[in-house]
Amino acid sequence: MNSEKVFVDGNVIVDIFDERRVNHKYSVQAIRILLANKFDLLTSSDLITTVYYVLSKIDKKKALSDIKEVVNILEIIPFGKAEVEKAIELMEGDKNFKDLEDTLQYVLAKKEGCKLILSNDKSFYSPDIEVLTTEEFCERWNTL
Repeated sequence: MNSEKVFVDGNVIVDIFDERRVNHKYSVQAIRILLANKFDLLTSSDLITTVYYVLSKIDKKKALSDIKEVVNILEIIPFGKAEVEKAIELMEGDKNFKDLEDTLQYVLAKKEGCKLILSNDKSFYSPDIEVLTTEEFCERWNTL
């Protein structure tokens, strides 16, 4: 495996499986590039239920199948009290951390040594891990 770790946000996972979403093609392409180049792809355990919830609104059976695919290609990071407390501490100490879910994802990405967070949430804040949308990632990859 490539030693580079990439944290994949839940919105990217939803984009992969929902062809109607605006970032679908970029999300699919970004994941293909990352897998082809053997990057380690990670996401958090709480995002799995969030992704299922969103996708199940379209088709519950397909949503389960999609989640099975996700757990086969992404490493699922568990978390507990310490990570939640760290996210709260960051939010209390830095006004740029505005969303608990995003802050928790940042904490997990940092803990796991991720070099990149792939998120289609343009307001995702990370002071020291690069954040790219899937479109930005695809554009950058094609220029290398």
